[in-house]
Amino acid sequence: MSGKNKVEVKIQGRQYTIVASEPDEYIYKIASYVDKKINEVSDMNSRLSMDMAAVLSAINIADEYYKSQKTEDNLRRQLLDYVEEARRSDEKIKMLEFEVSEIKVKLKNKETELAEFIKNF
Repeated sequence: MSGKNKVEVKIQGRQYTIVASEPDEYIYKIASYVDKKINEVSDMNSRLSMDMAAVLSAINIADEYYKSQKTEDNLRRQLLDYVEEARRSDEKIKMLEFEVSEIKVKLKNKETELAEFIKNF
């Protein structure tokens, strides 16, 4: 969806209007996740104010985000390593195929020499 749309969501019993270019389903999913995270924090300590629970939830979500970014970066590096390893393996295969073709030529020459030797013997 290219235009902005308004989506009404409920977090911790309060209604919020979100203006976004993402699909409604995505906004509902995000709002539900935030609500769930605030509930988790509130359940751990019922004496927390709504503001404190929201801030602690935001910190937890930021922590998850940065950890997932780190994991993503590690996976990218690992993927690049695999690509480089595959490239080196391809080069080695080509080199070995060339060596095999050279050995086949040498073998053919030796077979010809042997046949000539047997013929002359």
